[in-house]
Amino acid sequence: MVFDAVGPICPPQHVSYQLNENETGELLPRDHTLPKDYYSTEKLIRELGLPVEKIDACKTGCMLLWKDDKHLEFCKFCGHARYKPVKGQKPRRKRSAYATLRYLPITPRLQRLYVSNTTAEHMSWHATHETENGVMCHPSKAEAWKHFDDTHPDFATEPRNVRLGLCTDGFAPHGQYGKSYS
Repeated sequence: MVFDAVGPICPPQHVSYQLNENETGELLPRDHTLPKDYYSTEKLIRELGLPVEKIDACKTGCMLLWKDDKHLEFCKFCGHARYKPVKGQKPRRKRSAYATLRYLPITPRLQRLYVSNTTAEHMSWHATHETENGVMCHPSKAEAWKHFDDTHPDFATEPRNVRLGLCTDGFAPHGQYGKSYS
């Protein structure tokens, strides 16, 4: 869920997924194969062999309950309970966390890109493709990429090494809201 200062502003993932899928489905051809609901998508991802790690989170978004904190029953910051109360007398039922984050490890996903010769070729396209001078059609022609290559020459010599970029448009790190950036 997405939170603001008061509480959740986005419905649980299966509801928000369904809303998004309905809109996306309208843009696709009638015979599209986009999964119809959240659970079908989750099943498809599982069948692809891509791991998904579920990490419990505080209901108010204060913290993630993982690594050294995975054994905690209450949030260290606000004291909110981790699990929803069990209704009825079903002691064997698995307890349900108020909020769960689904972590999709990136390493297996990147490795999967190199399984196919076609996608592997696209992953090293930046090293073989020629462009006009002064025209940036790929991030590999940017100053930041060139600076990284100069700083880390051992990494830069292998074209199959993957460089990850982070787009932070609209993201306010360290609570610096209202400050302009470019």
